[in-house]
Amino acid sequence: MAANLPLQLTSFLGRESDKAEVVRLLSSSRLFTLKGTGGLGKTRLALEVAHQLNHRFADGVWMVDLAPLRDAALLPQTIAQALGFQPVPSQPLLESLLGYLQPKQLLLLLDNCEHLIAACAQLVQQLLSHAPELSVLATSREALAVAGEVVYPLQGLAWPAGVGSHDLLHYDAVRLFVERARDASPKFALTPENAPAVVEICRRLDGIPLALELASARVKVLTVQEIATRLENRLSLLASGQRAGLEARHLTMRAAIDWSHALLDPIEQTLFCRLAVFEGGCTLAAAEAVCLGDGLRADSLLEVLSSLVDKSLVLAETLVRSQARYRMLETLHEYALEKLTESGQAAMLRERHLELFLARAEEAEARLYEADQPLWLNWLEDEHDNLRVALAWTLEAGKIAEGLKMASSIMRFWEIRGYSQEGLGWFGRLLGQMHDTVPLTIRINALTNAAFLASFVGDAPTTRAYGQQAVALAESAGEEGKPLLIYALGGLASSTEMMGDYATTFAIQERGIGLLRQSDQPPHVLGMFVMVQGGTALEIGRYTEARAYLNEAMTLALGANDGFRQAHTLNSLGDLARCERNYPEARADYEQSVDLLRDLEAQGDLATPLHNFGFTLLHLGDHQQAHILFLESMELHKTLHDKLGMAECLVGFAALSIVRGLPAGVRWLAAAEAVNRPRVKASWTAFRLERERYLELARSKFSETEFQSEWAAGQGLRLEEAIKQALGLTLAKPAAAAKRPDHLTERELELVVLIGLGKSNGDIAQELSLSKRTVEKHVANILSKLGFTSRAQVVRWAIENRLK
Repeated sequence: MAANLPLQLTSFLGRESDKAEVVRLLSSSRLFTLKGTGGLGKTRLALEVAHQLNHRFADGVWMVDLAPLRDAALLPQTIAQALGFQPVPSQPLLESLLGYLQPKQLLLLLDNCEHLIAACAQLVQQLLSHAPELSVLATSREALAVAGEVVYPLQGLAWPAGVGSHDLLHYDAVRLFVERARDASPKFALTPENAPAVVEICRRLDGIPLALELASARVKVLTVQEIATRLENRLSLLASGQRAGLEARHLTMRAAIDWSHALLDPIEQTLFCRLAVFEGGCTLAAAEAVCLGDGLRADSLLEVLSSLVDKSLVLAETLVRSQARYRMLETLHEYALEKLTESGQAAMLRERHLELFLARAEEAEARLYEADQPLWLNWLEDEHDNLRVALAWTLEAGKIAEGLKMASSIMRFWEIRGYSQEGLGWFGRLLGQMHDTVPLTIRINALTNAAFLASFVGDAPTTRAYGQQAVALAESAGEEGKPLLIYALGGLASSTEMMGDYATTFAIQERGIGLLRQSDQPPHVLGMFVMVQGGTALEIGRYTEARAYLNEAMTLALGANDGFRQAHTLNSLGDLARCERNYPEARADYEQSVDLLRDLEAQGDLATPLHNFGFTLLHLGDHQQAHILFLESMELHKTLHDKLGMAECLVGFAALSIVRGLPAGVRWLAAAEAVNRPRVKASWTAFRLERERYLELARSKFSETEFQSEWAAGQGLRLEEAIKQALGLTLAKPAAAAKRPDHLTERELELVVLIGLGKSNGDIAQELSLSKRTVEKHVANILSKLGFTSRAQVVRWAIENRLK
């Protein structure tokens, strides 16, 4: 068939599913637009589709490249020239063109319509109205908005969540990078050593084909690890060394984005650069609070924002949230940040951004103790990147009081969602710049919160130092400091607990509880104190007092609908029941604790109740479910890099092995014992009793020679090797485990891998750029297909099928 389609000099990689879908949709639509930002490969995909469809059109497929055209009045002439059509001299050009096309069965490919969008829309409407056998395939950064148009938004190529995800070359982004890297350096190969860097490059570049091709060309002079590192300045890195074969606007990513930016009107350019102040996106309300001014009005902001979405410069997530969220691809975000800096308004925007998110963080602090706690935890998770940017600005601008207020406001979020180490880092930097002008209340609360976070990560010296400073400041303030002293005592008590001095801990907390009962502090403060005191009473053998404190804590947590405190109180009640050998009660407590923590996606807190639950099931004879719980707990501890937690969980595998008459359990007990313990968590009464029980059982089951041999072997065994051996422990498989991985889709297999790594639904949604609701649906499908009822079973199944 007649055609003027250019030949391609490189192979077409990726987009196979997109290509098939476009071909299918074009069979039922006469106007089809491939829409997306620069560099996504719209032209290349359109050409592939056009080549495939050439035989369907009796009069051929014809391409019109509109990129060089600046005068909209020349549009009909440009199309006529591409078709090789000679207009009738005595007729208006448009009339001649319409007459020429009227009988033709032809596909017209209009490439790069965005800068002539209105003229293209008007002409296409006229052409389709007069030529019944004509079809139009357009590429543009915004839709033509013509009746009957089918718009196909193009996204970046798919990339894996991590190197553990199935076959990396199955993902289009990885495959494109590797193949183009081989074009640049024929000996290049994907290896276990460079695979993490390749995946990181694909993620950081949002799977944008042009960016991947430009980055891959750098393997001639840089390793992929170096390329990944240099992506902090990606707009300079992503430049082509070719002198021919690429249009100027595709020689660098900067030029490609410059093309889009130049097409914006001044108001659109203003909003585009101001949106860069947000990290991880924003809601419309946030944009209105931060971006208005200089012609941007509240009554027109939505219209301007919609225009940026239409032009593929901003992505809108509107289907899975109660509020729409707007974000930029990372490369566009970097470009917009440069424009914001050039505007001279960056500091003003940063101030507005800080003011907004400090106010919202303070609002969230109070709501984390109320019934809608999960909603606010999810909001904080969604806005965590914005909170980080705001905290960084307080350090840069010397606004230490504001930074400490924000850090204190979100401390509980950091605790619940497993960001304690990060939070402690922020406190460390802010407290390092703290000065006497910071109000006393802010200073004492910050020091106390920092002490708690330090205790959560096992840093006893830091916990003690911050706790002592907080108490000293509060006591020196007299009556003014008395309300603050209560909280400060809690921070100091956490340090003595870490050193195993439970008697002192109990005394400090009793002082705090006494002050609390005489104060007007919110009930949740008393609830936290009595919960902790219940656990402390358990450690010093005062079981009756422990139960009284824990029951009071549970009543207060239930009254506040505080699921997080309920979960931790239930875990302590489970410990108490285990110490009293009431295993059915312990099972009920641990099961409720685990369920609540799952609902809150508190992955950092889930690992310990899981293996506590596993020990309880061992006592009740349910070895299979105990094994599943130990597996899930170990994976979470590994994800958190918690060596102490891993050692505790290893004792669970050892116990299971010993109960089943396998002497390797003695070796794992010895390996766990040899782990350096920076705090006394491992000596908690409930755990110590378990360890002693299974040591005694091992001595009764195995000969002295066998016991000593295994113990000696375990003492010289690295923790990692012992865990590897323990994970190889096999029990009879449930029937559902026989199902094959190919029962699941590729996306479901990817989720199984991430579940196996202990990722929450929120973590998975973030890594795969999906909505949380979509992830939940995938998880439900996985459970249904595999015949499982819990994520723990999925973890086990992933391990057995080597999907980790």
